[in-house]
Amino acid sequence: MSDDGKGMSLGRFGQQPGDHAMPPDSAVKAMRQAAAEVMDIQDVTMGDARSPLRIRGTLTLPSDEAFARLRPQFEAVGHTPMLRRENGMDVIRALPVVYSKEHTGPPRAAIIMLILTIFSVLYVGIMQSDELFIDPLTVLAVQITGDTSLTSYPDLIPTPEVWRSALVTGALFTLAMLGILGTHEMGHYLMSRRHKVQTTLPFFIPMPLSILGTLGAVIAMKEPAPNRRVQFDIGIAGPLAGLIVAIPVMVLGLTFSQVQPITEFLSTVPDSMRDNIVIFQEGQSLLYIGLKYLVFGRVLPNGNLDVWIHPVAFAAWAGLLVTALNLLPIGQLDGGHVLYGLFGEKMQKLRRPIIGLLVLLAAAGTLSEIGVIDITFGWSGWWLWVAIMVFLLRGHAPVLDEITELDGKRKALGIVMLIIFVLIFTPTPIKISEIPTALLFHWPMV
Repeated sequence: MSDDGKGMSLGRFGQQPGDHAMPPDSAVKAMRQAAAEVMDIQDVTMGDARSPLRIRGTLTLPSDEAFARLRPQFEAVGHTPMLRRENGMDVIRALPVVYSKEHTGPPRAAIIMLILTIFSVLYVGIMQSDELFIDPLTVLAVQITGDTSLTSYPDLIPTPEVWRSALVTGALFTLAMLGILGTHEMGHYLMSRRHKVQTTLPFFIPMPLSILGTLGAVIAMKEPAPNRRVQFDIGIAGPLAGLIVAIPVMVLGLTFSQVQPITEFLSTVPDSMRDNIVIFQEGQSLLYIGLKYLVFGRVLPNGNLDVWIHPVAFAAWAGLLVTALNLLPIGQLDGGHVLYGLFGEKMQKLRRPIIGLLVLLAAAGTLSEIGVIDITFGWSGWWLWVAIMVFLLRGHAPVLDEITELDGKRKALGIVMLIIFVLIFTPTPIKISEIPTALLFHWPMV
């Protein structure tokens, strides 16, 4: 990528360098003096308002120490330093913006979105109760009005005991799901605060018509990370925090689950509802198979047996899936941060092979779903991720100091995280089977 491209990429953090006037001579002098403290200067070049100053030479301090000394001096005259290595030389560039370090209170929108997501996830969690076969909103309407004609299946109105059990199931699912996703996002947020990098609070996205009740959460950095180490720390903190919660929740949820064939479940479903039940088959990652072996003492699925997964375990499974998707090693995903920290700009060479692999999985899943071929891997949903990667995740998030590399501990942790990605990735996240042998949960359609 050219220098112009790197400069423009920083614009996503809100500044518009092109709107700035050239710095006064006093500011240029101050920045040159600051550079002389950390660099044997070879030449100084004046540019335009977007990138007004370029100083080339050889750093006399480690790059992270040099940046730490440069930043306050550049900020004092309204600029932020950027460190680059160009054509074998160390380069200091001046970005005509200073990022605010003031932390604001929780935005109202984030709180409202969280509340809506809690209700959305609770609604989906209640629907996962094994004994509830009517939409929870219909049940509430009947309870409030006393009018059983609101449903075509008045005989399936749950008893108070069944309704209370469904509410408990929904609450447990909500606690597990948002606990895992919230821990993931707060890992990013707290690590950003630790490194004094401005970010938004997590914004949860409600989606009551999905099988999770949410599309997850997003958190955005308001400024570039100082260097690859900081960006690596922020990127990897979310998956690590989420996994620390998701794995024990999965084990707990599996202890609530049962191993049984589909016929045993169908025997508990009212005759009038058997044509209105959708049964999903969850994807099998290596870690998930291993945890099922840990709890049940055998490899599952096995023949016509698999785990009828409890909603708490399903929330953990979804948390692992979300973590795997975030760890896809590309662009500005968490996995992209890890890969950029490990390999720098070289990571771009992996972009096409990764997209190509997902295209193959998407094509295989599509052909399998329409009956053209009979295979057990692939998922048509990968087409969406291919589109996201092609159009939205073209490059890695910029950093101010691109010279500083990861230390040994971070490199080792990055390699461990790539191994974890292999363990939790599943080529076929979800499959709807005509005669399912592995059960996720049932979904009443009335």
